[in-house]
Amino acid sequence: MSSPFPDRVARNVPEDDALFHQDGDVYIPTHLTEGPWDPNAQFGGAPAALLATLIEEVPSLVPMQVARFVVDLMRPVPLDALVPRVRIVREGKRIQVVTASLLSGSIEMVRSSALRIRRLDLGNMDLPDGASPTPLPGSPRPSEEEPFAGRHAPGSRRAVEYLFEGKGGYYQDPAWVRLCVDVISGQPATPLARLAYTADLASGIGVERDLPVTGINADLSINVIRYPDDVWIGLAGRGWINRTGVGQVQAHLFDTQGLAAAVSMARLVDPVD
Repeated sequence: MSSPFPDRVARNVPEDDALFHQDGDVYIPTHLTEGPWDPNAQFGGAPAALLATLIEEVPSLVPMQVARFVVDLMRPVPLDALVPRVRIVREGKRIQVVTASLLSGSIEMVRSSALRIRRLDLGNMDLPDGASPTPLPGSPRPSEEEPFAGRHAPGSRRAVEYLFEGKGGYYQDPAWVRLCVDVISGQPATPLARLAYTADLASGIGVERDLPVTGINADLSINVIRYPDDVWIGLAGRGWINRTGVGQVQAHLFDTQGLAAAVSMARLVDPVD
């Protein structure tokens, strides 16, 4: 499917069957990465999902799980070829630390770090694992409130599906989100990549839309309890804004089996022009 907005991006991009296409050692974003703030910049969940995928491809000495995944969104990520840099910072059989960055030209646009912890089978032990099953909405339906009605909808809006129960709305909780496409063309999205993509949608959660401010998150930190079993991921949380122009978000990600991860982010808040 070709994008209906070819004039809204910086350069020609591939067909919209995934967030990125791999071309040798670089990754080319599709229109499905286009964010809501700038038609020439990506939605933060897209590079976060790509970095999560690259980190999961790094071999480890023993089976491991990412327990903490941190992303610093240092600059707007352009809809242009991105070069990855991945490095093992600490290798071990109990803990591994991996860093990954995406560069546009010679400029580092986004940086991430993952703490991986060895996996054990504690299935026979009675432990507080945070599992509290949460069913999908009994009568799931799209939101009554379409935030892009009457104006250009970014490509990222077409990469996901949302479900709500009751009134519901975008950037309101609880919401259920499903990433509809691969992160890298031809490779099904991993559970960690889906967590990373969904977590970035928490940026505006808990903040009333009629406030005379706007804001973006400058980072993304995910503490992973377990990888989600479902393609639908629930999102709920709270947000705060200080009069200094700094905001914070705390959110939870879950599936129908229970809690999967905790999310925190710092927001850059500006007055509306």
